[in-house]
Order: sequence, then C-alpha cells, then structure tokens
Amino acid sequence: MSIWSQKLSRPPYTDMGEDQHLSPIFGRGAPTLAGWKRRRKTLLRRWQDVLGSHSMPEFDRTEARVEEFELPEAHATLFRLPTSPATRQLALLLRPKTAIHRPCPGAIVPFYNPDLMAGYDLATRQPKERSTTHFGRHLVQQGYVVLCTQAFPFNTVPDPKSDANFAWWHAAAAKVLGDNPHWTGMGKLIWDTWLGTDFLLRQPDVDAERILIIGHSLGGKMAFYNGALDERIKAVIASDFGIGYSFTNWQDPWYLGTKVHDPRLGVGHHELLALTAPRAFLLIAGLYDKRESWQYLNEAAKVYALHGREHALGMFDHASGHTPTEESMRIAYEWLTEQFGLPPMPWQV
Repeated sequence: MSIWSQKLSRPPYTDMGEDQHLSPIFGRGAPTLAGWKRRRKTLLRRWQDVLGSHSMPEFDRTEARVEEFELPEAHATLFRLPTSPATRQLALLLRPKTAIHRPCPGAIVPFYNPDLMAGYDLATRQPKERSTTHFGRHLVQQGYVVLCTQAFPFNTVPDPKSDANFAWWHAAAAKVLGDNPHWTGMGKLIWDTWLGTDFLLRQPDVDAERILIIGHSLGGKMAFYNGALDERIKAVIASDFGIGYSFTNWQDPWYLGTKVHDPRLGVGHHELLALTAPRAFLLIAGLYDKRESWQYLNEAAKVYALHGREHALGMFDHASGHTPTEESMRIAYEWLTEQFGLPPMPWQV
C-alpha cells in the first residue's frame, strides 16, 4: 500500500494561509482530460515564451572525463560537460558499489557545486559534515546512479573573490544575458540541467523509466522547472524553494528577473506545476514553502485527478526552517520508493 503517497496528497491542516489569488487552471464546466491536453499546449507555449531562448550556435557536447576515484559509498567519476561553446559545467557521477537494482534508477541533483550534494570535498576527498541535504550520497546508498551538477555562475565568469551581495551570480547573469538577450537566467539553469539529464540517460546502466530530479533551495527551483518541462524526468522532490513568486527571490536576474513583476506575465507556478502531471512531485516545505504552498498544489491537483494520479502529488511541511529535517528526508525517500515501485533501502545521513 502506498501509505506516504496517500498521506502526503492531503493537507494536514484546514487553514491554507493568505489567499494567493491564483487564476483557475480550468474555466467553467467540468474539466476533461481532452480539454486539459489542449490547455497544456497553451500553458507550455506561454512558459517557453517567458523563459526565452538562447542565441548560441551549435557546439560539441562531448564530455571530458577529469578523474575517477573511490568514495566509501560510491564509484565516483568527475566530468566536465559542455554547456555552451565556451563553458563546461563540473558534474560528478556516482555509481553504487553494488548494483541493488538492474537497471539502476537515476537521479540528477543540481546545486551550486557537486561537492555540496555529494557530501565530499572534491579537492581533498574528505567527507563534509553530514547533512540532510547530501542528496547524492543518500541516493547512491539506495542504489541510484546519481549525477550532481553545477550552477552556471561557477563556470561562466572568474571568481570575483568576494560573493558579497551575490557578486558572482550577478556577474554571471550579466554575462549570460548579455550574450543571449532573449533568454532568462532561469532558462540557462534549465538548459544546463537538461544537458546533465542527457548525460545521465546515456549511461547504459540507468533505468530511463525511473529518473528523479531532486534539489534544495536553488536546486529545488531547478528541480521544479526541469521536472515540469522535461518529460524524461519521472519524479521530482523539491525542498523549500518557495513556490510563490513572492516567497523568495524569483526577481533576481539569474531566475526570472523583472518579468516576475510584469502584469503581462500571464502564468503562475501552479500552472507550471500542473505541467508535471501525471509524473510524481513532492514538495518539502519548511520556511519559504509553507501552508500557502498548498494552494498551488491544490490547483494542480485538479490535473492529477484527471489522470487518476491524485497520490502522485504531495507535500510534507516540517515547518522547522529552511534545511530539511532527517524525518522529512526519510519520508521523502519512502514516498519515492512508492512512486517508483521499488523496495525501501537503508541509507544514512
């Protein structure tokens, strides 16, 4: 029985907080799956218009293998994956020491740098202080082939030697948007993660029907968008990224910029979430996501219901701050096993 999938698909409280004034996904009349498929095409086109497009010529996307090494939980290989004619993102591929599943489920874990999701300093190979956000290390213990990827600022412009007021991010966003005037920072984050997913799916031991994207904060935003727009991804776990435009810094140039405040924007994150259906989505709330976040899920749930997938959409609110608790991650991974039809596997923080 899918215990957590059922439990997490319903709000545990009746007060959903301040009204988010979300435009209904469906108009008058009973929604139908055929009607949704037409509506989905319109929403997808609108989101593509919001995110924009790059101006890059074709380029060689052949990865460069940097080095291989052993970690206690995994065989590790460091790569540089081309993301433009001039840039390559650092990516860490983790394979389980023993194949628990054949083929292995796969996970893409985007964040600032791979170290922070793998739980190891890649320069020294020494473990970082154990954290509930070391998703890559958690998942490889459970038999996943994992790719931890890098956000674009750290491979786009030189280190400004001070990241006060997000100087590195501002400099990188200015470079990307200057070179690609019809793009957005979020479009670039999606693009780089999309290329990482390409690479993960080229691995011969990866099960293309069980691909997860998981992220926290910045990584949660990337997981949310890529999960909605890339149908190769079959499940999304996004931790405390702030689903409402007003919840976090969506107005920054490395996300959506001034479009967030433009009354002509015309689309909301509940509509983006609906594009994920019928694929699985779990939101881990704690600070920036909160009871108001349920309003977004409840609207998207109408689409999940049309697919008969009401239990594929859920949220767990630990309400204890930005960092996920160990309890919330144990619940999230249990939920994931239910969605993928896999047996639960032991793992340690």
